[in-house]
Amino acid sequence: MAETKRDLRQEVTDQIIRALEQGTAPWQKPWQAGALELPFNPVSGKPYRGGNVVQLMVVASSKGYDDPRWLTYRQAQENGWQVRRGEKGTQVEFWQFPNSVSKPDGNSKDQTAKSERDSFIYRAYTVFNAKQIDGVAAHMPKVRPEWEVLQSAEAILRNSGARIIHDQSDRAFYNRRTDSIHLPPKAAFKTAGDYFGTALHELSHWVGAPNRLNRETLNESYRFGDLNYAREELRAELASVFLMAERGIPHNPERHAAYLNSWLEALRSEKHEIFRAARDAHKAADLLLQLELHQSLDKALAEVNKASPSRDLPEPELKNPAALALNVRSGAQVEL
Repeated sequence: MAETKRDLRQEVTDQIIRALEQGTAPWQKPWQAGALELPFNPVSGKPYRGGNVVQLMVVASSKGYDDPRWLTYRQAQENGWQVRRGEKGTQVEFWQFPNSVSKPDGNSKDQTAKSERDSFIYRAYTVFNAKQIDGVAAHMPKVRPEWEVLQSAEAILRNSGARIIHDQSDRAFYNRRTDSIHLPPKAAFKTAGDYFGTALHELSHWVGAPNRLNRETLNESYRFGDLNYAREELRAELASVFLMAERGIPHNPERHAAYLNSWLEALRSEKHEIFRAARDAHKAADLLLQLELHQSLDKALAEVNKASPSRDLPEPELKNPAALALNVRSGAQVEL
């Protein structure tokens, strides 16, 4: 009998759906109390991005790993560490275009595919969590002073250039018609983390507007209750999570309970949706961080598009189409 191929993307999506049905999600479980720390490679020092983040957080959540560090077997060996016998790794993917010069470490199997306009290289990697490896020093999470966290969060809002109005009693939303964000007063929130989490969620909608990222999920059909709304809410949620983790903003998973049904609707629609959402969310977070740095939309967009160009690519025909992408911040890489 022919061996049935594993559909890892469907498996990951099913795991997230089960978690959401129980009232939580992998990205709602912080590595340390009050703060999020996303998966990263301790050898290269680079964070995993896009769908990789979701994949690794799903595995960490299911296995009970509280360490955000993931690396290849060879990287462990080169540092005098040893993956324990019997430990199973997690596959990640790397997409690289010919004009990209970045080369990730580790063993890989190269495959190439062609679209109508370009060709790209696909590499599959297997990584292990630090909890699966002997000899690795204990992880010491970065602790930021509260004043630094608050200043950083305020800077993202202020330098975005978004029109933010505190005129609501118990609602928060982005108005596409007036291109404005509406929030309750800061004093209405229990904690600063609750306020900034809500504000960054709405700011993630704002950055997807046609004159900025022109995100297809934020178009005229974006209405409460439809599938496009569900997809857009998932992108805004992940973008706010990525931003909060980047700046050490306290994360309150209870704040996102109202979005659970929307996320479920989006994920049940297609197995690839969570990975596309994570890709779009990272691009949104990148643009907001570039705006904080440059305070110029044109320059910020140029930087983001240079690092993550928009290309329409077919789904890859791979033996393991569900493995997720190992991304780096530089070079022309795209994740499906």
